[in-house]
Amino acid sequence: MFSGNAQTLLFTSVAQSLDSSSSAPFEPFESRYLDALSEEGVDLNAFLNNWRQAMNDDLARLNALPLEGDFDHFHSVLHRLSGAVALVGAHSLMDALRRASMSPPEHGAAAIAALTVRARTLVTQLEATSRAYRSTSQ
Repeated sequence: MFSGNAQTLLFTSVAQSLDSSSSAPFEPFESRYLDALSEEGVDLNAFLNNWRQAMNDDLARLNALPLEGDFDHFHSVLHRLSGAVALVGAHSLMDALRRASMSPPEHGAAAIAALTVRARTLVTQLEATSRAYRSTSQ
């Protein structure tokens, strides 16, 4: 298995190659946040698997809230999502989620939908990066 430094370099190079080779939508994030976790001994695959599951759960909850007529919980779900994307250095999305969490949800359905798409794009990017990293590290 790789040391933390080698793992970091490999993960960063995989992330950069995926970013440059894809014409799919891209949500910017700072790979140095993941590098720092790796340098501290965090298993990036486990971290990203748990992060992705939490993001998917929160996004599903966010989508269910209007159907349930539950506008009271929009702010807390958006706040949680902003914290989660901050963990991977997605500053632009974090700021947008924080702004949305301070707005009345019934007036921002289109903005919430756009933020959901951006968050799903980020999840997909990090999932692809994680898969590519696993395949090159085995």
